[in-house]
Amino acid sequence: MYNIKGSCTDCTTCGSCQQTPDVDTPILFCMHCQPSDAPCIKVCGENAIFVLGGAVTLDYEKCTKCRECVEVCPIEIIKI
Repeated sequence: MYNIKGSCTDCTTCGSCQQTPDVDTPILFCMHCQPSDAPCIKVCGENAIFVLGGAVTLDYEKCTKCRECVEVCPIEIIKI
């Protein structure tokens, strides 16, 4: 489900991603961007964001919560 801006509304009904908002541990399992073009992967200096089974995934143990990925996500799905 997308809002007027075209941003994800975290409904998880489309099946493209699964995000639990407002959690202490960042979670990401997204299939919106092609992995080779995913801006979150490119900007992550900790290599905490990677491809797993075709989905962009976050290793929360490596994540330093710098929020750079949040700033570049085109659908605003990453919540940290």
